Amino acid sequence: MTGFFDVGLISPENLAIRAEKKTKKLKYKDVARYEQASPEQIVEVIQGGRFDSSYELPLRLLFWQRCNDERLEVGRVGLKFDERENLQKLLLLIDQNTDSHLLLKAEIFRQLEQFDEARFMLDHDFDEEMAPRAEQLMLAIERKDTLPFQFVGRDDEYDYETAWLARRYAPEDPTKFNFAELTPPVFKISNRDWWVKVLGMLRHNWALIERNDDDTATVYFFQDQGGKDRPAIIDSLSFADVREARQGLKENGFELLKTYPGPWMGCEPKGFIYDNRGAGNFVYSQRGFWVK
Repeated sequence: MTGFFDVGLISPENLAIRAEKKTKKLKYKDVARYEQASPEQIVEVIQGGRFDSSYELPLRLLFWQRCNDERLEVGRVGLKFDERENLQKLLLLIDQNTDSHLLLKAEIFRQLEQFDEARFMLDHDFDEEMAPRAEQLMLAIERKDTLPFQFVGRDDEYDYETAWLARRYAPEDPTKFNFAELTPPVFKISNRDWWVKVLGMLRHNWALIERNDDDTATVYFFQDQGGKDRPAIIDSLSFADVREARQGLKENGFELLKTYPGPWMGCEPKGFIYDNRGAGNFVYSQRGFWVK
């Protein structure tokens, strides 16, 4: 019969395990603790070549990491011969083009002072996790900075992510459109310099300014395109000139998209515009939502 206090008893098996651990601790008490290998020790192993080829990439990455730590600690700008050779070998070993591999190769080229090649690696639409790192790397490339650096923490990544979105933003070029016979017919506006007004979560109004032949200006308004194939003009306003149109948009909560990055970038209307003002959805010209 088991009593109440028997619950806390240690089994013979556990006692044996504890005794074994104590014996090992006493046996190795005078052995030096594990220390991280120095760059010199790692490069000696690499040059010795007595390892399976699958270990070369991780060994060279480890050597690079330890060299970066040392360079950051002392502020050393230039690369030693072994460091430069290691980076060149890494470029040959990294044969994938995922987002992380492209960033890795861009950083290698940057440290090798091959800035054009580094920029080429960053000519890519990185996902939201990698975009902040791409922006930080590009800023270092633009400064022609070759020192290693630490990326900012996740809490501070948002501004870099939106800056990368703005850097990559490329509006449609309406002059390249093939104005085929469409129904309803295509309404031609000569630019895609979108203005955006953020109304709420995933809700926006959009506008384009068109300079007329007599130097007056017309602002055409759009709502979110949603799943529709073509963007529709819902309303318009006339102005004395482009400057007055821009001022009116700013006073009514619109911002020029390419200078106002955010998660709305990429949500602007796209495709063959058509005129849908006949539907009577005059949000700004008649419903009082425009402050004059």
